Formats: sequence, C-alpha cells, structure tokens
Amino acid sequence: MKRIWFILIIISTVWAQEKINIYGYFDEIIDNNVLTLTIKSENTNYVYDDDKHGILIINSDGGELSLKVFWGDMYLGHGPRSVTYRIGTNNSITELWQSTNDYTVAVSKNPLDILKELYESKSAKIILRTTPFQENPITFEFDVSELHSIVKKYPNHFATITPPSVTEAVGEMITRIIIGVIFITMLYGEITV
Repeated sequence: MKRIWFILIIISTVWAQEKINIYGYFDEIIDNNVLTLTIKSENTNYVYDDDKHGILIINSDGGELSLKVFWGDMYLGHGPRSVTYRIGTNNSITELWQSTNDYTVAVSKNPLDILKELYESKSAKIILRTTPFQENPITFEFDVSELHSIVKKYPNHFATITPPSVTEAVGEMITRIIIGVIFITMLYGEITV
C-alpha cells in the first residue's frame, strides 16, 4: 500500500509541474518590482554535439515588458537576427530581433505586440525560428497555455497588454469629465445652468 501512495505522489508531482517558471523580486536600486517568466521549449535542437532546449524569457521591470529567446547556446552572429514566429494557427510573422552581447539570445523589438497577441488569442503555443550564423535554421516550440492565468495573477506587470476593466474605463471617463468641467470653469468662470 505504501508503494502505491509513493508512486501516486511521484506521478502527481510530475504532472503538476508548471510549464512556466516564475521568479520575482524587488529591485531596491530603482524601486521596481521585477517579474521574470521562463518557459523551456517542448522540443530540442542539436547544438554543438548536444540536444539543447530553447528558453522563452518574458521580463517585466515595473510593468515594462521585454521578450527574449535563448537559442540553446547557439551562436547567432553579430547584428540583428531574422526571427519568424507563429502563435497558434495565426499567420507567421518575421521580424528583426537584436542579439545580446554573448550572441546566444535574441531580443524582440516589439514585445508588446507579440505578448498582446499571445494573450488575446489564448493560444497554447508559440513557435519561433531563426537561422544562426553559418548554420541551419533552428525552431523551438513553447507551451504558453498557463500565460493567461499568470497575466491575471500579476495584473500590474501586464497592464500594457490587457484591456482595462469596466471599472477602470468608467473611472477614467468620469475623471476626464471632471477635469473638463474644472478646465471650462477656470477658463470661463462660473457655469450657469
């Protein structure tokens, strides 16, 4: 009986592992909360005599979002890289992404567009492809099925990709009306009805 419980605990632990790892901290130097999501690719690519996973990195530095892909230690080359991505069944899009100093990570120039499309499509996967320097193209597929719930859990970090709630929209509209009335009152004096 103890063996059955032990096996059930091990199986449930493996099944309960999250696809997206979350790491957050408070940066005291710039007074910002930093949240980093890392997603290990579903597939591997043969990189320098070894099978390597890619890592999709979504970083929120006080709500400013960035999107990066670690291409499994593959040397990408100097200068911008052409990266093609496809979210779910949408059409694929090709963009130029910057390389980091070690030339193994590509950084999106338009992370908000990609993350907003990921959030709105509620797609379970994103596929990314690039061609490293003097190599064949490499493609990684990432399971982002948990992204929607993480965005809901950390709304301050992802406010730029989520639509405002009804309460926020009404509050913003009322604030604009009040500011308009104050401005007109200051400009023309008393308002008579």
